[in-house]
This record gives sequence, C-alpha cells and structure tokens, in this order.
Amino acid sequence: MSDDVISLRDASGREYRVVCGADDRITVGDVAVSVRIRTDGSVHVSGDRSRHGWTAEVDGTRWVFLDGHVYTFELERGSGRRRAAAHHGSLMAPMPATVRKVQVRPGETVAKGDVLILLEAMKMELPVRATSNGRVTSIACAEGDLVQPGVTLIEIEAEEA
Repeated sequence: MSDDVISLRDASGREYRVVCGADDRITVGDVAVSVRIRTDGSVHVSGDRSRHGWTAEVDGTRWVFLDGHVYTFELERGSGRRRAAAHHGSLMAPMPATVRKVQVRPGETVAKGDVLILLEAMKMELPVRATSNGRVTSIACAEGDLVQPGVTLIEIEAEEA
C-alpha cells in the first residue's frame, strides 16, 4: 500500500507536506509520529513524547483537540487540496458543547492565549482562548448554554500593531 501525501496550510499561510503511511506513521515536514484514532474518538500520538487528544467530525470538518489547542482540517471547495487552520482556541465551538464558564465581559482587554470561555464536551474541558491581543466586543452565549459547532461565541476586535 502506498503512502498518501497531502499539503496542509495553517492559519498564517505556511504550507506543510504531510505523508500518511499505511503503518499509522505520519510525517509533517521532518517530524514523524505514530497516530492511532480509537473508536471512542480519542487520539493517541507518540513520537518525541506521548500525547492523548480527541477528534470529532462535523459536516466534513475534522476537529482535533491536542495539548490544549484546537485544530480544524477541512476540504477546500472547488479544489482537491486540503487545508488546516490552527485555531489555538477558536472563537467558535468546535463541536456541540455546554458553556461551563464565561470568563470575560464585553469591553474587556484580553491578551493572546487568555482563556475566554470554558466549554465541556465528550467529558473534556475545551478552553476557548484569545487568538490575538484585543478587546472583547460581544459574547453570544451564557453559562449553561448548549452551543453548536461553527457558531461564533465571542468576538474580539484585534489590537492594531
């Protein structure tokens, strides 16, 4: 069986060559890891260290939760190329989830990486982190709400450089 080769592009536009081997080995650039997706949706990644994450698929988009970060992989329409966007804490729900805690209010200034909202899904906590420095302009959810994937939960006006 031959290896599958795809190109992924992250949110900054950087491209990566990904080789998916038949033996659960994945190589991204020059980094090789072994990836096993289990039937419960969990993912075991082993390479320089072992990690455990989760994956879910909704409407052709694969969401991967690993080391506190959320990554999405989806097929670009009108093209055979795949792309990846690293949402180091998306401002949207990556899957159906319950809002456990809203930690900011409109008008607050936030720094890149700050936890803004804490979600719970599939028995795991999913922090929604600020993707840049800025000011919270609106919040479209409240504690206890069931939120759906791809729906904006919070908007931030980015700080001008």
